[in-house]
Amino acid sequence: MSPMGRGFDVCLARPEDAATCEECLESEFVACLVRQSGLVIAGVKPAAVFGFRPRASRCQDDMVSRAIDAYARRFAAEGVMMHLLGERGGAQMLVVWRPRLVAKLLESASNRDFLTRRALPATGADALMRALAERIIACYARHAEFPHEVGLVLGYPLEDVEGFIADGGRGSIARGRWRVYGDPRVARKRFERLERVERHVRRLYSEGVPMRELLRMAAA
Repeated sequence: MSPMGRGFDVCLARPEDAATCEECLESEFVACLVRQSGLVIAGVKPAAVFGFRPRASRCQDDMVSRAIDAYARRFAAEGVMMHLLGERGGAQMLVVWRPRLVAKLLESASNRDFLTRRALPATGADALMRALAERIIACYARHAEFPHEVGLVLGYPLEDVEGFIADGGRGSIARGRWRVYGDPRVARKRFERLERVERHVRRLYSEGVPMRELLRMAAA
């Protein structure tokens, strides 16, 4: 049984080079992190929520758990948090977030007021993320509706989060990565910038830049 975490220091962008099922799974997992949380890795988005479902048919649940645990420890050492939210539809659901960026959201009085009205902690990034995680887990367990207030830590503008909560998207002016209630021209520029950053992170990884360097580029 080989230890997980090699992909933090060595780029695993070529899954065809994997010699074992464990190596194949780790390659898939790192690729999923780059693809689904690339904007968090790049330091331009506070958090990302996504699922990981390995394609390798021989992979066992303990391999997935070991991969998640190994990368959660490595991410934490670089100032990025990763937590397992549970299973949904055969996928392991994860949240990856940068405490520094979540804390920055809480500097805004309007954001704090919104969180207070939604019965969420308005001081302390850890407390806020724990509360949001609990609501997401309750949703996955079919005990509650999806907490759309999570959109704030996913990087959506407050007016768009509030607008969607108010009418479920029916009154949105435009849509892209999220439903837009403000100026669509400003939103399009945001979408284009996020797309550029995302492509850049994926390109760097495909060219051989390992996870540790990707994370440190954002911190520089």
